[in-house]
Amino acid sequence: MHPKLPIIQAMAAEVRQTTLSLLSQLLHKLRSNIQLSECLRIIGYLRRIGVFSEYEMRLQFLRCREAWLTGILEDLDQKNAYEYLKGMINCHRMHLFDVVNEYRAIFADDTSGSEENYDGGHLFSWAMHQITSHLKTLKVMLPKITEGGSLSNILDQCMYCAMGLGWVGLDFRGLLPLLFEEAVLNLFSKNMSTAVENFQLVLDSHQWVPLPAVGFPANSTGDESQDNVTTPSHLLEHPPLAVFVNAVSAAMNELRSCAPLSLKHVLAQELIKGLQAVSDSLLRYSATRMLRENESGLFHSLCRAFIEVAYPHCATCYGRCHPGGAALIMDAKNLYDGIRRLLTLSPSKELPKQVNNGEEMSIKEDGNGSVDENRVTTGVEETEVGNEEKEERRSSLC
Repeated sequence: MHPKLPIIQAMAAEVRQTTLSLLSQLLHKLRSNIQLSECLRIIGYLRRIGVFSEYEMRLQFLRCREAWLTGILEDLDQKNAYEYLKGMINCHRMHLFDVVNEYRAIFADDTSGSEENYDGGHLFSWAMHQITSHLKTLKVMLPKITEGGSLSNILDQCMYCAMGLGWVGLDFRGLLPLLFEEAVLNLFSKNMSTAVENFQLVLDSHQWVPLPAVGFPANSTGDESQDNVTTPSHLLEHPPLAVFVNAVSAAMNELRSCAPLSLKHVLAQELIKGLQAVSDSLLRYSATRMLRENESGLFHSLCRAFIEVAYPHCATCYGRCHPGGAALIMDAKNLYDGIRRLLTLSPSKELPKQVNNGEEMSIKEDGNGSVDENRVTTGVEETEVGNEEKEERRSSLC
């Protein structure tokens, strides 16, 4: 009635200030970890204050709860990709589910047709924004994980999270395969590139000296029924191949923990590409290096070991990750045709075979001994014939 009176204006200003202070406290409370009962009480206070319309109050609720979720994610350690993703997935699995249920409990859908109480799809849009943000974070952070077991664990947690959110209509399991397939392919490609680089480094610095023989195991090409695949000990005679096969085995171990069936042929091509790079490197080494005869023999032995030992072993390892995968690798044998032609031109075409000590001794005693005896006997006979001729010459002169 008397709005111009100073006391009335002072009271109005104090009421506004108190209202704003109360509003700020209530909104701050909504940005904290509170349960449904506390949310209902705060929304009741906001409705009594009358600062927001019902439409605006819905928006404020979602904004405050999103700020709370963002604060939780910001507290996570982003330096460790694996731990960060575990925390993010766990946060969304528990709290995103709670926020959706809180919203539906507080703001029940009004069927009266009033625009004031109409949701307008805010909850759906907000939930889709959260899921999209979740998937974008996965796409950025998954390539930073360098272990196949960690990828497999993150995939399991994501599937569990999506299944739980499916109870409120937010099941996103169908969007996960593409993200994890890309991460697995990148990890395997990176490991194969490392294997080829290590092989090239060791080959360039390798000293061609004979190493002790360590045996030649039976060939197990394509044998996928064995539980364990043992690296052939014969490769220890060829350090460049041993380094390469060890790196390939490590890559297979990482792949085995999380090997998508849809990438069976793509990953096989990555392995074949790595084997092709090794073959090309050997051909290039042969064309650009001048090797002595003994060094050339050792190099050709390494090439034969690549064809007959390393290549089948890599195929067998891949078959342990994907059923029938060994056949895909063995079907690409033409990639080492250049090495086969190189070996065809070399003097020795067989891999050195192991012989027992007893056999060696028998060979030395029987074969070499008889040859030496024949040579000695022949020399003695020639000496006796020479002496007789000298005696005849002396008698004729006399």
